[in-house]
Amino acid sequence: MNITTEIHGTSATLTPHGDIDFQQLAQLRSSVDRLPPAVTDVAWDLRDAPFVDVAGLHLLNTPGDPERATSLTNLHPQHRRLLAVACEVFPEADFDRYLHGPGAARAA
Repeated sequence: MNITTEIHGTSATLTPHGDIDFQQLAQLRSSVDRLPPAVTDVAWDLRDAPFVDVAGLHLLNTPGDPERATSLTNLHPQHRRLLAVACEVFPEADFDRYLHGPGAARAA
């Protein structure tokens, strides 16, 4: 999997290219871990990730730096369905913040 990283001041956008599943989870986590400490906002741009399985939920639920806000952009219908099911099954995990967040626009 290729992951494009763009850093603009204190914000970073990570764009995975390909399906997100458990085979890519370590690489995805590593891409976040390599961000400079000054980055406080991380956006996952999912426009080039046509499929996301439960590994995507694990990525979002990975304990990390509490000073870093995480958001999702360019969600496909499959991503929305996964998040909707996660909201129903794990209401305490607060996945709805990704489903209804300001950056959760649909992919083109």
